[in-house]
Amino acid sequence: MSIVLSELLTTTAAAIVGVGLASIPILIDSAKNNWRKRFRQQIKSGITSGNLTYEDMQHVAERWSQDRKAILFSLRIMHSEAVSGEDEKLASAIEKLRELIKAHQEIEPFAELPENVSLQLSNLQKTIDASESEKIEQLAASLSALYASNHNELAKQKKFTLWGFIIGVLGFFVGLVSLYSTYSGV
Repeated sequence: MSIVLSELLTTTAAAIVGVGLASIPILIDSAKNNWRKRFRQQIKSGITSGNLTYEDMQHVAERWSQDRKAILFSLRIMHSEAVSGEDEKLASAIEKLRELIKAHQEIEPFAELPENVSLQLSNLQKTIDASESEKIEQLAASLSALYASNHNELAKQKKFTLWGFIIGVLGFFVGLVSLYSTYSGV
């Protein structure tokens, strides 16, 4: 009877460890999403009250640990909500939202790309004439799509690796329990 109890305790411990390890990335992702939502809520409040400037938005972004890409993403979400009429308060302040997006794109051009690529494209855009500037923007759009798909693929691979690790750890514990029960039963 003690062998069965021992196996049950070991299996339960392995399951608890597996669930604990699996929940860590979920909790981290949940915390990041919560911070993005809180950032958007504060920006929405500032826009609708008419008190928000671009500099204020930068300070709020620093408070919520939002990088330039996350700021652009949040502004675009709010813009889509305002244009579609999902948020009536934002819809009435859409010009302010457009000003913030324009200011962000002027200060942080190509924000959807990694910072080093963005800086190189900005420098390249400054050195060429205006007629060639459109080609830089097309290149940036192509790089952005490529970067986004690679980022999604990398995230998928990380999830597969994590789940493979968890399954491996659980398999190791089950093997240990089986080995222990085999030798303790002899």
